[in-house]
Amino acid sequence: LRYQPGAGVPRHRHAGLETIVVLEGIQSDDNGDYPAGSVILNPVGSEHSVWTKDGCVVLIQWDLPVIFLGETK
Repeated sequence: LRYQPGAGVPRHRHAGLETIVVLEGIQSDDNGDYPAGSVILNPVGSEHSVWTKDGCVVLIQWDLPVIFLGETK
């Protein structure tokens, strides 16, 4: 998934495990900033919103679809 600079994903809850590998740039969420090479695991029931200041490329795998809760930062 390629995020353009300033892009984001609204707050959501994970119904299944989410695995993210940051391939290029920096992805950010409520817990911090993740540069290229980062692997992020978001467990069932976790909630966050996602954004990128300068754009990034990530590989994302969801066990189940997410439940959207609100707006992006």
